[in-house]
Amino acid sequence: MTVGTSSFPGSRTRFGDPALLLDDIEDFPDVQFVFAHGGRGWWYDTAAFLALSKPNVWLDLAGLPPKKLPEYYSRFGLPRLATKWIFGTDWPGVPGASRNVAALRELGLPADTVRAVLSGNAAKISPGLGV
Repeated sequence: MTVGTSSFPGSRTRFGDPALLLDDIEDFPDVQFVFAHGGRGWWYDTAAFLALSKPNVWLDLAGLPPKKLPEYYSRFGLPRLATKWIFGTDWPGVPGASRNVAALRELGLPADTVRAVLSGNAAKISPGLGV
């Protein structure tokens, strides 16, 4: 589900608050919640807090430039938060997936964390993917 601000025609930013999902997150602990765009805008902190505090919340990085992630999540330990990231390309809206993979690797995260972000976390929450 998309959380955060959006400027696309027809989008309603007021519904992008990840905190609105808290009851569902807690009532359905076996359901994995993936926040597309990682809480974009003024909800990065809320999305990051929920990802770190709830085992069934994940942050999708689609549409987010990896080099900006340290800025977006500056209030959180990036290596710890990265364990809750899932790489997404946002294709075809955002071209250059290979550049984003390279930029993600340049963040200085442990190699096993980068592998988890690129495929392992997605496989963990969706075992049928066969990644």
